Amino acid sequence: NNSIDGREQAHPTRDASALFWRAATAAAVPDADAGADNEEKPSPPLRKPSDSKFHQQKLPAWQPLLTARRRGFRTHRAVLFTASQSVKEAEFNYTNCRDASGISCLEQANKPDYYRWLRPPCVCNMSIHLPDNLTGQVFAYYALTNFYQNHRRYVKSRDDSQLLGWKPGSEEPLQDCSPYRQDPGSGSWILPCGAIANSLFNDTFQLFYHSPTAGADLAVEVPWTSRGISWASDRERKFGRVNNFTGTSKPPNWRLSPEQRSADSFQGDEELIVWMRTAALPSFRKLHRIVLHNASSAADWFKDGLPSGNYTLLVNYAYPVNAFSGTKSFVLTTSSWSGGRNPALGIIYMVVGCLHIVLGALFVVIHIQASKNLRSSNNEDQQTIRPVFL
Repeated sequence: NNSIDGREQAHPTRDASALFWRAATAAAVPDADAGADNEEKPSPPLRKPSDSKFHQQKLPAWQPLLTARRRGFRTHRAVLFTASQSVKEAEFNYTNCRDASGISCLEQANKPDYYRWLRPPCVCNMSIHLPDNLTGQVFAYYALTNFYQNHRRYVKSRDDSQLLGWKPGSEEPLQDCSPYRQDPGSGSWILPCGAIANSLFNDTFQLFYHSPTAGADLAVEVPWTSRGISWASDRERKFGRVNNFTGTSKPPNWRLSPEQRSADSFQGDEELIVWMRTAALPSFRKLHRIVLHNASSAADWFKDGLPSGNYTLLVNYAYPVNAFSGTKSFVLTTSSWSGGRNPALGIIYMVVGCLHIVLGALFVVIHIQASKNLRSSNNEDQQTIRPVFL
């Protein structure tokens, strides 16, 4: 009982707390009489987002639901795989080819400065056979294996402003181009600098067709071109024209200067543009030539593609692959509406579609079994319940 003689007993702790609260409130809140003397301070801004549909995430959006109908097998996956398999190609490995005297060009390419000067050049002939006709537009690729263009330092070893023509040689290239940044002999800046440009693929090819109707000794050269092998976006946005190469040096491993390679360097040097687009995987192909089917020399033999039969591939062997234990190949291929031969996408689609069918069937079985168990449990509950009469 807190009262004595009908009166409330005083509590010292409660009274002290009340006095402290009144003092703190009076210090924090100004007196009403002093309101005219003290200016009202603005309240701090609230961090609450504005009440709009954008900030409150109320904008309309499409949210697909993964129902059994949407997870079903789609026929377009098989169509992609079929279109990829319709592409015909022929690949020929020429890593260990030999010249007319039987000397291995691979061993010649490992000699010092051979890659740069080609002294003496190693020319090898390969007899190849196409078992089937390559109908339609035919493309020629070169393929390399075990070449890691995706290495971090290799990918960075370039100066895009040089390739656009902004630094013709008076300004210093980027430090990422080292050690292919400055010519140690003359001291001039290398244009284009970097390891990517310095390692440019420099094998060249000629393809001859031996027509059975023209005689065994007559070989018709297959006409092709390097125009159009690069992406138009790369030519227009990433590469420009350099008007003045004075005071610059070519990359150490180039036989020809940029002006000698193309009068419109670098925008016109499409082989360089293709090579500068680095590959993501260590085994890759790059487009080398496009066969001309409407040329005057192709009117009789190559207007519909490349006919089956015997061919001779003349290779000016220059690119060394022993340093990275790689191989080199020459590839002839056609294309379809889905591009070149790449069955991986169609196979992945079909595997995922089959997996969805299996999972869908499993979910149906689980649903049916769960429904039976639920009905049986409900029946048992109804049988155990009995009416109670009072």
